[in-house]
Amino acid sequence: MEPSANGDLVNRVQQLRLDNQLGAGKSGGASRGGAMLPWVLCGLLAVTWAGVGVRSYKNAPKGTATSGPPPAVSGEKGGASPTVQQPPSGGTAEPATAAGALVTQLKGIVIPSLQVTVSPRDVAAEILAIDFYEGKRVKAGDTLATLLDLQYKNRLKTDEAAVTSAIAQKARAEAARAAADARVAKTESALAASRAKLTRALAFQDRATKDYEQARQQRATGVLGAQEFQKFEADKLAADADKTAAEADIMAATREVEAAKADVKTAVATVTAAEADVTAAEARRDESGRLVQNCTVRAPIDGTILTKTADKGALVSPMSFNVAAGICSIADLSKLEVEIDVPERQVTRIKAGQDCLLQADANPNRGYRGVVDRVMPIADDTKNVVKVRIRAYLPRDEEQGAFLKPKMSVTATVYEKPFAFDASKDFAWTDESTRVPAWVRAWDKK
Repeated sequence: MEPSANGDLVNRVQQLRLDNQLGAGKSGGASRGGAMLPWVLCGLLAVTWAGVGVRSYKNAPKGTATSGPPPAVSGEKGGASPTVQQPPSGGTAEPATAAGALVTQLKGIVIPSLQVTVSPRDVAAEILAIDFYEGKRVKAGDTLATLLDLQYKNRLKTDEAAVTSAIAQKARAEAARAAADARVAKTESALAASRAKLTRALAFQDRATKDYEQARQQRATGVLGAQEFQKFEADKLAADADKTAAEADIMAATREVEAAKADVKTAVATVTAAEADVTAAEARRDESGRLVQNCTVRAPIDGTILTKTADKGALVSPMSFNVAAGICSIADLSKLEVEIDVPERQVTRIKAGQDCLLQADANPNRGYRGVVDRVMPIADDTKNVVKVRIRAYLPRDEEQGAFLKPKMSVTATVYEKPFAFDASKDFAWTDESTRVPAWVRAWDKK
């Protein structure tokens, strides 16, 4: 009878059993040693996992609890369900920085606090001479360039002639006004004479009228003759005529006075217009003179020439977009700032008045004192940073621009302590009387 396939398989499995093969021909002590091998391997694995746990605990960030007690539970026995005390909302509070500790250390760029682009004022002309070079220190009012000024000088001469003509017109107007005043006085005198003549005529008329009435009564009684009566009658008629003539003279003199006064008003208006013309002509002359002066370009501030953007023969015009507008840029290198980009998550730790150490990459061993002057009121959403300006204080014995220069790369280290200005060591910016109190107030609010 042939053996089954299952029987052959059972025989083969029994042949592969290790315990029978290991036990064959060996002592009982060796058999117990083989049985302990799995327990040794388990012990080594447990020690390894314990070491990994200890290392993870040591590398955990400070302030983060790896383990802790369960949340406090409160409630009445047999009463309502217990209440779990949850941590306060709003995120984890930022730990306070110790006094004098380092707050942050960031890269920044040196920028001048005061930088001016110099260009001609309201004139467009060719440059005849350049009196500066890059790196030259200048004072306010120093000549930087000279421009061609022929057209502006010709305009000035024309405006000066216009002023002379306007003054002459004013003089003629004032003379006409004086003549009008004289005519008013003359006509008023004639009016007064006419009034006096009228008064005399009225007196003569009154006497002639009385004589005529008396003569008429005498003529009626036959005492007075006809010839004598006619004489009294003629005297009365003459007195009436003199009165009428005097009244006419008064009316004529009154009209002449009114006309003369109207001429005075016209003369006054002419004088006023002439004075306005003189003022306008003088303003045009002064403006032309200012343009002539502006053909000499002068330094607006004390500082150092940073860049030169035009040279002799170039055409400069501040009002044109297709030619050079400026000739150079000037900056006060004694007043430098460092601009750093502070990440938004750290900006709350930066306040005005904090003490800083500024170290240029050109020489990290050379440090400058600095103070956080201001935090910019707007963030940069492209980099999620807020720009902060740090005021750099040069030593009093260091020449401005000798080492620290605009656009240098600087490492700014901010400390948790207030900045103290030292007038004996720091080169003053001249505004410390207002800035230092502001820094103190900002520090007190921390």
